[in-house]
Amino acid sequence: MNRRQLFQLLGSAALAGRAKATGSDAPLTRRTLGRTGRWVVPFGLGGQASLQYPPPGMDVADIVVRAIELGVNYLDSANAYGPSQSIYGEAFWRLAVTPGHPDHKPALRESLYIATKTGQRYAYDRSRPTAATAVSELLRSMTVMFGDGKGWIPDGAYLDAIQIHNLTTMQQVDQIYEGLADRGGKMPDRIGALAGLLDYRDGTNFTGLNPERKKYVRHIGISGHQSSPVLMNAIQRDELNILDTVLVALNANDRNYSSHQYNVIPLARAKGMGIIAMKVFSAGGVYTGMQRQPNNPNELILSVGVPGGVPSEDLIRYPLGVPGVAVVIAGIGKIDRDRPERDQLVSNLAASQLDSTSDAEMRRIERAVAAQHGTNTNYFQDRQRGIVQPSAPRIQRDSDRVVIQWNTALAGPEPIKAYNIYAGEWLLYSLPFRPQLTSAPLSLTLPASEVGEAPIRVEAI
Repeated sequence: MNRRQLFQLLGSAALAGRAKATGSDAPLTRRTLGRTGRWVVPFGLGGQASLQYPPPGMDVADIVVRAIELGVNYLDSANAYGPSQSIYGEAFWRLAVTPGHPDHKPALRESLYIATKTGQRYAYDRSRPTAATAVSELLRSMTVMFGDGKGWIPDGAYLDAIQIHNLTTMQQVDQIYEGLADRGGKMPDRIGALAGLLDYRDGTNFTGLNPERKKYVRHIGISGHQSSPVLMNAIQRDELNILDTVLVALNANDRNYSSHQYNVIPLARAKGMGIIAMKVFSAGGVYTGMQRQPNNPNELILSVGVPGGVPSEDLIRYPLGVPGVAVVIAGIGKIDRDRPERDQLVSNLAASQLDSTSDAEMRRIERAVAAQHGTNTNYFQDRQRGIVQPSAPRIQRDSDRVVIQWNTALAGPEPIKAYNIYAGEWLLYSLPFRPQLTSAPLSLTLPASEVGEAPIRVEAI
């Protein structure tokens, strides 16, 4: 099916109205969101753009309604996105997604994957008893999206996911893990986000923060824009496999920065996590050149792409060519129910339904973006440093063997292919690259007779 046929089909499906809004009626391709086991359409609705900064006179809840009518089932928001969550709440009520609605449609609710985010690193901090926490933001999301916005949450309401938002430093990773090992014992004065959210996933009260043992969320994840090493550290420390998803910035300029597609994404894929790509348009910066997030309606892009720019469908399709990516999210500035060719939702969804993006096509898109828009679009991402080699390996020798241990290298603009193990200048072994899944180092054991006494080094290639 070509792009024009997709536009016609999607436009017809939307015009059929809410009776078509179960998602399963739309003939859309789907991908599995990692170990969540959920099938998602490869384009999801982002919670920013007009949902965060509603243009005057626009019925922004209709963006959500139209997305669901079209078959989009991954829906993103965050506590930090202003009215975004309440706009979702209005749309859910219109479509009878909300539990307690007189015409509640449980099958429609089950077809959706509703994900929000918390920017808080702690679930509890005795020294700041009135401060917002990951738990208070979870409860806020629940009442705003499904309840009265004042604290009441209807029976049967739940989120599919809550993600700990925008991890940027190793200290923040330390913070979200605080108290996790203490669950079931005496809890510390500060409890990290993971321990608190885990109680609301499992319906337990090990932290003392869920006395009614509510189950309000099915999956927990993390998100990040800036640093693959930070996200990798968070994932490697997750010995209990709490983190089911990672939401990460990924676009056609990724390889000009500290690449996510060759660092955190292969690790997340190896651990079976669901991978969601964001910032595919660099928050519109690919087209506008703006080096920050829009902060008012006048800065939003309301058209499908821009004249003379790289086609928006290329920017959607690029991250879908990265192995492991299940879904791409993008905020929507404007829909047009009368003219699907001018509807950003229809355009983005149609792009996600085209054939898989080949390596050659990804390189073509990279070149086009660099030529037409430059490579300085990813203001949110660490700059490229080239390949970062492992630090000095740890060596354990005994009479008949040598154990060599090292922590992962970081890829540059190309993926790491192998680790070469040298004794002096002599190549002992070439080990095909594999991600370091945990905090435990990578390891190789060789016969002592092969290694000798020369100094050993590990080099990623």
